[in-house]
Amino acid sequence: MSQIGTFVEAAPYVTGAAVAARYSVPLVRYYRADPDTRHSIKSARRARRSWKTFCEMAGMTVKQNPGWIAQATNGGKKLEPHILIPPVKTQPDRFGFTVYSRALPGLGLDDWDKNRKYIADQWGVRRIKLWQPQPGYINARAFLREPLEATVPSDLTTIAGQPLVKPGSLRADSDIVLMYSEDGEPITVNLAKSSHGAIQGRTRSGKSITVNTLLAHAALMSDVQTVIIDPNLGAVAPWWRTAHTVNADISPDGPTEILRAIRAEMDRRQGVFWAKRTDKITEFSPELPLILLVIDEVSNFTNWGDKKKAEAFRAELQAVASQGAKFGIRLWLLGQKLEAAVLSTSTRTNLTSRISHQVDTMEDFLHLFPDGRDLEVNAADRAMPQGIGIAAVHGMTTPVRARSVYLPTEHCWTIADAIVDALGEVRPLPAPKLTLAKEAAERSA
Repeated sequence: MSQIGTFVEAAPYVTGAAVAARYSVPLVRYYRADPDTRHSIKSARRARRSWKTFCEMAGMTVKQNPGWIAQATNGGKKLEPHILIPPVKTQPDRFGFTVYSRALPGLGLDDWDKNRKYIADQWGVRRIKLWQPQPGYINARAFLREPLEATVPSDLTTIAGQPLVKPGSLRADSDIVLMYSEDGEPITVNLAKSSHGAIQGRTRSGKSITVNTLLAHAALMSDVQTVIIDPNLGAVAPWWRTAHTVNADISPDGPTEILRAIRAEMDRRQGVFWAKRTDKITEFSPELPLILLVIDEVSNFTNWGDKKKAEAFRAELQAVASQGAKFGIRLWLLGQKLEAAVLSTSTRTNLTSRISHQVDTMEDFLHLFPDGRDLEVNAADRAMPQGIGIAAVHGMTTPVRARSVYLPTEHCWTIADAIVDALGEVRPLPAPKLTLAKEAAERSA
């Protein structure tokens, strides 16, 4: 059989394989997506299909006369101009979809902006954000859901709370999505690449949900040791069995000793600088882990009644805040308001990642965001819903309004259970396990 015959016989199979590949990938992506992203995929497809008709009706077209070669080879007959429309590609996500397009001669961003309302109606979206990433290109962010109104569950568990991430599978350089901005952009923290941070907010403002996400990711990292100081037990309780060090003392004695131990570890790590000829530890391992130190209700210790003990705590805290980052220490401080009476200016200066949930007054907001009066957003808003805050994490130039990823405390317990099952527990819970269900069953029998 000739090669031509072989190619002819194989052509239908090759074509079928190409068609299957063309449509199977989107189908797999669709069925693996969450319900909100599926809705966005269908909406993006409808937007692409109706785009040509809309552009013709809205006048978003450009006439292009045929070239002289086409005219010369057409037997003397006049050719009609080509009608061009802006080309579009779409990328769906859980909040909507992003459209990527190119500007045409005489049809640029201003024309898109003029027709913004009609485009939103045609696409069936709530609003559209337009911008030019570079000359000649136009991006349109179409929102089917407002990110600040949407509850985004954590990727660490199912909706029912079953763990999805294997203990020890994450690393210190894994991005942690803490929040989503009002434009649907993820607010991420990378422990290996960032420095210290702070979270403030009044009671029931959503502060605990935000720190839950931070601690849950850290607990699943193989090269991170978590140290939690929490006099109220709110943040530390789920991780009591898994964290490297925990402390629930009300007085600053125990926390001060922990800070001194961390400073001793900093001194020990100075040898790494000489061995690796560097001035900052950037690579971590189980043998040389990143240490995440989280202190909740820090004002309880800095404003302790015994001034001598409070000053001792402040001094150790300042030493860790100013020098700890280069030794692989990441300090995160939590409180209802991190004012000057709680944290010194020098300590706050080292907190480069800052999140403020709802606070009582503008002055409270200014403690973390000194230029807050010049911002378009602030957290001194009594109408601000739980879970929403103002965030400016490492690498961000402008604070934005954002909503925390939803990871309730109950789900943190299931993650901790999975860690204990896989790796064992560091220490038992301070209270015996409740057996109320078992006792009730025995009584009923």
